[in-house]
Amino acid sequence: MVGLKIRKVQYAPENPGPAPSVETTRDFMMSDKPLHLEASLDKETYYHGEPIKVHVNINNSSNKTVKNIILSVEQVASVVLYSNDSYVKPVTLEDTGEKLQKVYTLLPLLANNRDRLGIALDGKLKHEDTNLASSSVVRDGVLKEVLGIMVSYRVMVKLVVGGDWPLSSVVSEVGVEIPFRLIHRPLCVCLGHSLTLFFCFFLLSEVKER
Repeated sequence: MVGLKIRKVQYAPENPGPAPSVETTRDFMMSDKPLHLEASLDKETYYHGEPIKVHVNINNSSNKTVKNIILSVEQVASVVLYSNDSYVKPVTLEDTGEKLQKVYTLLPLLANNRDRLGIALDGKLKHEDTNLASSSVVRDGVLKEVLGIMVSYRVMVKLVVGGDWPLSSVVSEVGVEIPFRLIHRPLCVCLGHSLTLFFCFFLLSEVKER
């Protein structure tokens, strides 16, 4: 019996969309002014192994205190072949503590999630390692049911907000989610790197033979 493995690889689109940005305003009881949270990314599409910079801007005019900021990258795998079940798994998590910063860096990698169950991965060949599943790209005129499983990613920014004594034990959460694409580099770039490596190897072989 002969087995043949076929791996489908999706590459980044030639014309990526605008950098995503999300904001929200939260009012609290017994507070005259609200808390405003804005979060954005540098771009819409990131490549596997590329750091993700998250810009966080907090304007807290309320009488509440931001006790913690939690940032995470979540992978959402939706089964569309037979149902609309969705499975959400965090693949990166950073707890910043009480210190407020403006820019955070997240790096979702398979190496940090190998022992976790329920993570969607790209297809693996015999002698090659794989990576987290790439974001699903649905072309015009193609039914999403054909893909079987739709994979998407989002950055979650969550603020843990609390009051002063005697209400210090009462906390609430304010959060936003920023969708983005995690995918392979464009095919032309990958081919360019492969041709460069092949050319260097060819020159090295020529030198050794001489």
